[in-house]
Amino acid sequence: MRRLRIQQWSLGRVVRAMEGRLLSPTVESGMPRGVSTDTRKLGEGDLFFALRGENFDGHEFVDAAVERGACAVVVEDRSALGSSKATAIVVDDCYRALSRLGHAVYRAARQDGTEAIALTGSNGKTTTKEILSALWSGRGTVWATQGNLNNHIGVPLTLCAIPAECDRLIVELGANHRGEIENLIGLVPAEQRIVTSIGRAHLEGFGSMAGVRKAKGEIFTGSSRATTAIVPLDEVDALIPRDFPGNVITFGDDNEADIQILSTFPADGDEWSVGMGVRLDVAGQRVVLALPLVGAHNATNLAAAVATFVGGSKPVDADGFNDLLATLDLPGGRFRVLQIGGLRVMDDAYNANPSSMRASFRAFEQWADGDDGKSLAIIGDMHELGEVADREHRELASWLAQQTGLSALAFVGEYASLMSRAAEGGGVSEVVAFEDHDSVAQWLREHERAQVFLKGSRANRLEKIIEKLKS
Repeated sequence: MRRLRIQQWSLGRVVRAMEGRLLSPTVESGMPRGVSTDTRKLGEGDLFFALRGENFDGHEFVDAAVERGACAVVVEDRSALGSSKATAIVVDDCYRALSRLGHAVYRAARQDGTEAIALTGSNGKTTTKEILSALWSGRGTVWATQGNLNNHIGVPLTLCAIPAECDRLIVELGANHRGEIENLIGLVPAEQRIVTSIGRAHLEGFGSMAGVRKAKGEIFTGSSRATTAIVPLDEVDALIPRDFPGNVITFGDDNEADIQILSTFPADGDEWSVGMGVRLDVAGQRVVLALPLVGAHNATNLAAAVATFVGGSKPVDADGFNDLLATLDLPGGRFRVLQIGGLRVMDDAYNANPSSMRASFRAFEQWADGDDGKSLAIIGDMHELGEVADREHRELASWLAQQTGLSALAFVGEYASLMSRAAEGGGVSEVVAFEDHDSVAQWLREHERAQVFLKGSRANRLEKIIEKLKS
C-alpha cells in the first residue's frame, strides 16, 4: 500500500501547519492516515475537514466522520462537536486550513528532493497530465492529480496525498474565474509550469479571450530564475510576462518552436484501436513516438509533455518513451473507444467547449477514416459560455453541418433545438434534436453499423447514452 508523507506527521505538526488549535480529551498522539472532505469516502484514521459550501455544511457530518473512525475533525465552530468526545482542531476557515496543510506537505516534499510540474490550459490538461505521468514514471516514482481534483479543494487534497517516496509531482490546475490559478500556483510553486492551450472555455467567468489568457498566465505568478515556462509558440507574447525571470520553452508546428510537431501518421498495428505516430523535432533531435490517441491536439499535448524533459535537462529516449506511452490509459470519457453491437463509439464526452469540440471532431474524422460505415455525431451542450452561449452553439452546429463525412447529426440538451436549426441546410442529410438520453439511445439502435462521435459538457452526462445502449 502507498505510504503517504502525511502519515509520518504527528497530529501536533498537522495542527501547526494549519495554524489551528487542538481540542482533545486525550494526550496529543497519533498520525493521520490521510485527509478527507467526504464522509462517504473517509477511511479509518483519516483527518476530516468540515468544509462549508453554498448547499452543504460539513459540520453536519462531524458525528458521521467520528463514527467512521476519523482520527480528528477540523471545524470552524466547536459547537458542531456537541457532546462528542472526538479529537478536534478548530481553525479560522476550513478551506484555508486545508490549503495551508497541503502547501506544508508540498514544502516538506520539495526539501526531500521531489520535483514538480504544474499545468493549466483551456483544453488538454488531463490528457497532458496522463502523458506526463506515463513518461516520467520511467524516471522514478510519480504522484499526479487524480481524476478532476484540480480546484481549490482538489489541489490541496492532491498535495496532502503526496507519497512518502515521490520523485515527480504533477499537478493539474483548473479554474473558471480570474485569480483562481494564481491562488493554486501559490500552493504548489512548481519548477516547470505548462499552459497546454488557449481556447474559448469558461467565457462566462473569464469574459473574453483576453480574460482567458490573463487567467491562464497566472500560473507564472511568483516565478524565479529556476522556473521553466512551457507554452504554445503562438501564445508566448500573450502569456509570458515581460519581466519573467526564468527559461521559456515553446511547442507547436512552426519551425521556430523548441519542440516542433513535424507530422503525424496513422498507427501501424492491430493492437491500437486508437493511435497515431508523431514526428517531433526536439531541440534539433528528431524522434518518432507512438501515441495511443489521435488528433492534432493530442500531438500538441504530447509535445508539451516532452518539453518537460528538455526543461529538466533529461534525455529524450524514443524507444523508452514508446514503451511507456503504450501503457497510457485515460480516464473515462476521454477518447474511450467502445464496440456496442454494430456501433463503434468514440466517447470524448467528459467535457467540451467550442475549441475542444472542433479539435475532438477532427480526431474522430481521422479515427473513422477508411471505414465504409456511416458516421454519426451526438453533440451535447457546452456550458459556462455566458452571453455568447447562443452564438457559440449556432456556430458550432453550422460548422459541423459542413463536414462532408457525417451521415447524421444529433443534438441533445437545452440547446438542441437551436443547434439543429443552425445545422439545417448543411451537407448532413439527417439532423435531429432530442430532449433526453433515452431518445438518443433509441435513435442509435436504428443504425446497425456506424461510427459514433459523442461529446458534450460534463453536466450533460452523455455517458448515460452508452449505459442505455449497453442495457
